[in-house]
Amino acid sequence: MKLKNIEVDFSFTNADDIEKLEKGIELVKNKTIEYKNKEISLSEAIRNECKVIEEFFDSVFGEGISEKLFEGRMDLQEHSELFIEIANEKIRQNQGMQNLYNNLEYKTKYMPNREQRRYNKSKR
Repeated sequence: MKLKNIEVDFSFTNADDIEKLEKGIELVKNKTIEYKNKEISLSEAIRNECKVIEEFFDSVFGEGISEKLFEGRMDLQEHSELFIEIANEKIRQNQGMQNLYNNLEYKTKYMPNREQRRYNKSKR
């Protein structure tokens, strides 16, 4: 998978990778709630949000990846866009997997196996 121009070892069909992603998303939710309750300046709030998103990337894709992606910039739009891109990709992958399961379920439910077809053919 590519993040910006950086290749990362991650698969939306690997249970371990998905577990990291789920934990990372939970981390972002919890930290965002924690920071929301503090009275701080706008610049500090932006830095905090950027740091939370960087923690997410480091925990999911490997330590140090956030430095490669953002190069020390604390730009909330840049951070948010990349985070949203991951979230949208997760949704697309989930929909693709659901379509695959639905297709397999349909085929196994409505298409008899070879032995059943042979048995039905021999009874004629």
